[in-house]
Amino acid sequence: MNSQNQLWSIKRIADFLDLSVNYTRNVIVKQANFPEPRFSIIEVNGKKQKSKPRWLDKEISEWVSQEYCPRSEMEEKQPVKRGRKRRVSDEFQI
Repeated sequence: MNSQNQLWSIKRIADFLDLSVNYTRNVIVKQANFPEPRFSIIEVNGKKQKSKPRWLDKEISEWVSQEYCPRSEMEEKQPVKRGRKRRVSDEFQI
């Protein structure tokens, strides 16, 4: 099956990113560099309305390749320890 030019919903994007639909809707798609959604104009009971937002799968894949990096490329950061440093006597230093 050719995946070019498929329109993805927020649910499909959330599944693809392994995130919740809520987080995808409220955080991911609102990022400034996230691809713009597509809408179609539909007619319901004689009134024109916008459809739910959809995104091109190709644009989502490109965004993911730019935004996400493999774990090996990520800097392993140690958690910041809180509180003051313990004083170590000279006897126990290595």
